Amino acid sequence: MNTKIIAVANHKGGVGKTTTVASLGSILSKKGYRVLLVDLDAQANLTTSLTNFSEGETIYEVMTGKTAQLPVLEVNEKLHLVAFHSMRSSAKSYPMHSESQ
Repeated sequence: MNTKIIAVANHKGGVGKTTTVASLGSILSKKGYRVLLVDLDAQANLTTSLTNFSEGETIYEVMTGKTAQLPVLEVNEKLHLVAFHSMRSSAKSYPMHSESQ
């Protein structure tokens, strides 16, 4: 088996990363390739654009050591997704420190 890894990353938002990944994954799976997409974006847009996933374990639980089993969702026969859930990524809010004058 000849495995290829394709990563799509860019620090800037709004440049089409999610659209590129969803389109590329879909096209490759339709050509007969087995595709695994991994959603690591805190907004979880890839997960919500490809599935109706709302509950269950995600890549977050794997990365934080809460589970060892990678939760893989089947989008279609050849296309699979490791989901991320945006509810799990909420950042803590800390008050800003300001110097009194």
